Amino acid sequence: MAPSDEAYAIVSNSEPKGHSVQVMRWGLRPGWSEPGSRPQTIINARLESVDSKPTFVEAFTHRRCIIPADGFYEWEGSGKKSKRRPMYIYRSDGAHLSMAGAWERSPVDDTLSFVILTMEADSFMSNIHHRMPVTLSEAGCDEWLDHENFDARDLKQLAISGSRNALGAHYVDPKVGNPKNQGAELISPVPTGTLWD
Repeated sequence: MAPSDEAYAIVSNSEPKGHSVQVMRWGLRPGWSEPGSRPQTIINARLESVDSKPTFVEAFTHRRCIIPADGFYEWEGSGKKSKRRPMYIYRSDGAHLSMAGAWERSPVDDTLSFVILTMEADSFMSNIHHRMPVTLSEAGCDEWLDHENFDARDLKQLAISGSRNALGAHYVDPKVGNPKNQGAELISPVPTGTLWD
């Protein structure tokens, strides 16, 4: 999945603990977007400031979601992209990730879009990148989706405590950087020293 692609998102229904799955576009279009304006593609929001930024505050308060995923990609290193190495990151126990997000319905064309929340990297991820997606524990998913939960401090604490899943990672082929490439081979491990030396 690449920015602007469609993905499945889990959202709450009006009933207590009722959930449904919606297809949404990755790249939040703020609710105050004007007709005819060029759509923004905001793929990430910082957990630290999501409740104070006008672009995200309403979605974070009233329209949170979960993006289920097997893993995600990140590029290790800095500087020129050609020198950076793509890695596939996943839960080391093989369970899926429940990435925390927030969503909006566009007043322009009624489409749904979402943003994934990020936080400062933990000790494992900091060796790869300084930020990481916020992931929720299985027990915390219902609370995250609870549409009657408006307490930003509690929600942030829930997100931080849920993001303590043990992660694993391995190098993958650089072709993951092109969204046209698809297939299970994109998450296959590439031995160190075979592509960059």
